[in-house]
Parts: sequence; C-alpha cells; structure tokens
Amino acid sequence: MASNLMAAAVNSHEVVFAGDAVHLAGQIDVPEGGQKRQTYPLIFIIHHAAAPSREDYAPFSNMALEARYAMFRWDRRGSGRSGGGARGSTIQDAVNAYEIALEQKAVRRQNVVILAFGAGTALLGNSFGLFARVQRPAGVLLISNQLNARQILAIDTRVLLVSGAGDWNATPEYTAMPALAHRKTYSYGADAFVAPDADSMLLMDDGNMHPRARKEMTTWLLNLQRNSTSI
Repeated sequence: MASNLMAAAVNSHEVVFAGDAVHLAGQIDVPEGGQKRQTYPLIFIIHHAAAPSREDYAPFSNMALEARYAMFRWDRRGSGRSGGGARGSTIQDAVNAYEIALEQKAVRRQNVVILAFGAGTALLGNSFGLFARVQRPAGVLLISNQLNARQILAIDTRVLLVSGAGDWNATPEYTAMPALAHRKTYSYGADAFVAPDADSMLLMDDGNMHPRARKEMTTWLLNLQRNSTSI
C-alpha cells in the first residue's frame, strides 16, 4: 500500500515536531497533478488505540489523495519514528500535531477535516474546543465511533460516522443514534454508515478497505469541498 501511495503523491515529506515532552514524527501527503503553490483541503488523523503508526493509515491517505485532499498522518508517541516516554499529555501531542499540520504550505487550513478512529473519537469529543481554537474543522469523520448521543454534541461541525459491522461498538448506540442526536441539535448535517464484513479499521478479510465504506467517505469528502464557500 505504501508504494501505491508514493506513486499517487506528487509530494510526501517527513515532518518532525515537538509533542508534550516528546519529539514526534509524521508526514504530509499531497495530491499529484497540482499547480505550483496550489493549496488543498486537509485530512488530519487522530489515532485508533490499536493503530498508533502512520503506516496504519496508508489506505486512508490513498483515499484522501484521490479526493484531492492532502493528508497529515503521524506516529503516536512510542511508535514509528516518534519518541516515547511517560511524561506529557497525549491530548497535547495531538493538538501540537494539528497545529503543525495546518502550518504546511500546501494546506488550505480553513478546509480541514479531522479523521478520528476508535479511542481517538473519544479524545476528540473530550477536547474538541482545543482543536477548534487552533482551527475549527469544516468536518469530522468518526471511524469506529465511541461517542454516544450526548457526547457527540461536543463536535460542533458537520459529521460522518462510519463503522465496520465487525467492530464491537458498531451498534445503533454509536452510529445511528449519535447521528440523529447531532442532526436534532445542529444544522450542519450528520450521517452514519455501518459497513458489512469490515473490522474497526474498515478493512475486510483480504486486507482491502471495504468498498462501500470507501465510497461513502469519498462522496462525503467531495461534497464537503463543493459546499465550502472557501474552495
């Protein structure tokens, strides 16, 4: 998958930055075929507990590039090329990474989407205001969501929830019900989809991303671009 990603990206480079009492490493992937100095909407990753490395998100980066989004993915502390250590906050690590992602020259910062997975959805729900102070996201994509109908109301922007049927929390309590509660509270839009025969990372038994889940996410991302007055 990594080789396909490199073939699809006109520019993919390493970014080293400070977390909270730890050094962190990530990369920015940019779509091919753009004009010089062109900027792109951005997808920023918040990790699944079981997927701490940037390499775990290569299928999602490929999807982002095909939808003409840049992708910032990074190694959580203690994984990949990032340092380890017990001191410091993983929430502050994520906020620092978000700040660095938005500073990249190819990024159109007002058109950022936060893509959170599993425990990362809970982290985002508990600290959405910290990210919004840096830049309020144009949309949030929650994979393997862990926010219930009350907790999701902290996400004050457009939302898409996607879960695999093989994930332990792919129930109405964490998909349809939070989406409904969000729609009743906000006018941004909130949708939910459960992919049959997919796991918590939306992968099937053969290791490929579930095609319907990919289509749902790609369509949502493209519509988000079209509906933005800034693009």
